Amino acid sequence: MGEKRVVAGMDGGASRTVCLVAEENGALLGRGEGGPSNYHKCGLYAAKVSVRDALASALLAAGRRVGDVKVLCAGLAGVAREVDHRRFSRAFADLAPEAKVLLEDDARIALAGATENRPGIIVICGTGSIALGLDARGRRARAGGWGHLLGDEGSGYDIARRGLAAALKSADGRGPQTSLSEKIRRELYLDSLQDLIPVLYGERVTPDRIASLFPLVLEAADEGDEVAEWLLRRAASDLMEAVLSVARQLRVKESEPLLVSAAGGAWQSSEMLRDEFLKRLSEDLPQARFQTALRSPEEGALLLACEAL
Repeated sequence: MGEKRVVAGMDGGASRTVCLVAEENGALLGRGEGGPSNYHKCGLYAAKVSVRDALASALLAAGRRVGDVKVLCAGLAGVAREVDHRRFSRAFADLAPEAKVLLEDDARIALAGATENRPGIIVICGTGSIALGLDARGRRARAGGWGHLLGDEGSGYDIARRGLAAALKSADGRGPQTSLSEKIRRELYLDSLQDLIPVLYGERVTPDRIASLFPLVLEAADEGDEVAEWLLRRAASDLMEAVLSVARQLRVKESEPLLVSAAGGAWQSSEMLRDEFLKRLSEDLPQARFQTALRSPEEGALLLACEAL
């Protein structure tokens, strides 16, 4: 039975869960998917079902059984806090009973994938935002990731929310004119921007719904709208502040080489956001070398699983 032993790596978030199964040397055998597994959004039971489905489908594709799994590394959104980590650990204790299970947050496996588990910093900019760093001694540091009520600066949600606020200020005459006002009105089928009140406050509006307006800011910026351009520069500055915070926590020296990477849908969608961030990076951390992510988060989880053997 020894030749059947495998490792598994998993990336779970608000929309889906992806699992990879590989041989102990990392050679990929199978891939599977499940539903959302951020239990803060879908609930603990639904998250557990999604994780189990992703693992089962990956094992089916690999022609293996759950008893063959030697190490499982699951990187899941919403488990960074100790209390959430314990809750998930208890809930998934029977997921792979014979395996060593590593439960990580999704930023950790994104960093492992981006740098192939070398020391560095990753800034993640999707609906939310967070920066996470790892040094040569294995110490971690993070900044951001506090959610849409208290943080997520520089994220797609944050940019869209600020775009909505700028449009309303423009309509009031309290801010500069911006094409965002008309773009938002048309996108939401409003007679006037005053109709935003019942739309935003009269029903339950999720951060994802707000973030879905992020492309309007990108469109306006591409057309030369100064307000939209400022919003993207502000977002790049916020993301850079998170990276600088992580670098300070890790006590990165000016003479010390530093690898910085990035991930997330908002980052990938805007060339202007990337260019502004890279400009700030060269000014504030001149010793840093930027690289696009080398591997996906689920591949990062697989790397951590192989390393744990």
